Amino acid sequence: MERTSLKCCVWAFVLLLAFETGASEYKPIVFDPNYSHDKWGTQPKDIIREFRAYTTSFDSKDGGVTLGVPEWVAYEIKPHPDRNSLGKGPDRPKPWMTDSKEGLAPTDDSYKDSKYDRGHMCQKYIAWRLGANADWNTHTTLNACPQASAFNKGIWNDLEEKTAAWADSSGKSVWVICGPVFVDKAPIHWIGDAGEIPVAVPHGFYKIVVRESQDPNKPDVLAFLYPHHHLYVQEGPHNHLLYLVSVDRIEELTGLDFLTVLPDNSEETVEKAVATSVWDCCTQKRRD
Repeated sequence: MERTSLKCCVWAFVLLLAFETGASEYKPIVFDPNYSHDKWGTQPKDIIREFRAYTTSFDSKDGGVTLGVPEWVAYEIKPHPDRNSLGKGPDRPKPWMTDSKEGLAPTDDSYKDSKYDRGHMCQKYIAWRLGANADWNTHTTLNACPQASAFNKGIWNDLEEKTAAWADSSGKSVWVICGPVFVDKAPIHWIGDAGEIPVAVPHGFYKIVVRESQDPNKPDVLAFLYPHHHLYVQEGPHNHLLYLVSVDRIEELTGLDFLTVLPDNSEETVEKAVATSVWDCCTQKRRD
């Protein structure tokens, strides 16, 4: 595609989003060709929205019901030479943004008075590596799930920080695919008042962390599965080893298919394995 045509497509997309947002508007979305957020081919792809810092697949009407949350969000984290130099990111928009095109994404009102945080799937401070606009554009319900505050600010935030540290310490990209888990496709309960789009509260959350190895068909993978309402402890240190599972287990619970770009035999091998330690910063071994 010609560079001029590409720019026109990008700005057309930006204008469409801005038209749909209401009080808060998305900042201009300028893609970086050096990033491949969904490099590992997550399937299925539902309502796809691409941002500079991440790609989200938002839940459509499955069986006539939408859960009001993304099914998966994928993003690449490149190593930063000096992340301490980033400083504080931009202020958050008020209210958070949405996308009304399909009539399925909630507005910020659905979260008000719910006692749940709008839990980022792609963390704002990770997006901040790609600039102020990328940071700002994480504050959308397309990138959020209801999370208990202690979970959001505790173990979930701790793992977000670790994924960035793993990229920095290894000197190579780390990819993250994350999202909600619902038992039997039903939520714990719903939030949102009458007249608002309801949002499902998940039973748990998964995060699959991938980095390339010497064998291009067998990347290093960590797959985490966290119960939601049983992890109210905000203070660390957090033992993430307790929540390591196989990718197969997450696929079983979510109905999603990960790492589809791998050859079938490699995908099978990688997805059935359960890691016994986390990377670099931690020497603690899992005890089964």
